[in-house]
Amino acid sequence: MDSTNWTQLSGHKGAFVFHSSKILLKKCEPDDNEARIYKSLMGDATMNRFLPKLHKIYNVKKSCFIAIDNLLYGFDNPSIMDIKMGSRTFLEDEVSNDELRADLYEKMIKLDPSVLTDEEKQVKSINKLKYMQLREQLSSSSTLGFRIEAFKTRNLNKSKADLSLVKSKKHVRKVLKKFLPTDRDKLDKILNRLNLIHSSFKCSSFFGSHEVVGSSLLIIYDSCKVNIWMIDFAKTVPLPEGIVINHVSPWVQGNHEDGYLFGLENLINIIKEIKDTVFSV
Repeated sequence: MDSTNWTQLSGHKGAFVFHSSKILLKKCEPDDNEARIYKSLMGDATMNRFLPKLHKIYNVKKSCFIAIDNLLYGFDNPSIMDIKMGSRTFLEDEVSNDELRADLYEKMIKLDPSVLTDEEKQVKSINKLKYMQLREQLSSSSTLGFRIEAFKTRNLNKSKADLSLVKSKKHVRKVLKKFLPTDRDKLDKILNRLNLIHSSFKCSSFFGSHEVVGSSLLIIYDSCKVNIWMIDFAKTVPLPEGIVINHVSPWVQGNHEDGYLFGLENLINIIKEIKDTVFSV
């Protein structure tokens, strides 16, 4: 699978321009926040080794593009998984409005009407906070602090739509087991890389002062190599003055907790469980 096909499978269609085999141009949101975050992270010696290298920022006709490493370059028909990290994928500013909206109610009717209260059914409206929280509860984001967005192996492709209702730990473990290598050395490399990201994240001054929302881990392996990268920082923002978070505690409106480390710890533990099961004597 080439880079173009992967971006379509993972739900990023139209977000990338392929500058060369080694470099991608990623289109940023109009606020250019992701470009600023990547630039800052390149200066964080604790964390920049876990990110695609930022080569240049382009501003073209009021649009912003960042030139970053094509992380699939050098891999031979790799297996790839995109894991959305954190216990929420929305910023607090996005859900600060209490306005009741009929359009969000209609979306929830299509997703899962059983989660709606009698009062909400009566007024046929919900606010955005309720909608976003209910949507997160349909996946493993709210319970495990991460969700599987998409993955492909040599024999299997699963898109975001295919995985939208993978929620329970048992189901997540089953999906991960389908993706992960059966080679013990590769599994160890995946766990070692995840543990290194975890320990480095905890020591990072950058992540000590930012909430990380909607970011992903990209796991890539082929017959020879294994690597894991942190990607997607459009919703990584500085914490308000005086706010301190640990990236583990549950989120309540106003505390800015994102659950990134909570999710990473759960991911590591589930992969350890899979490894122990596969290689138990």
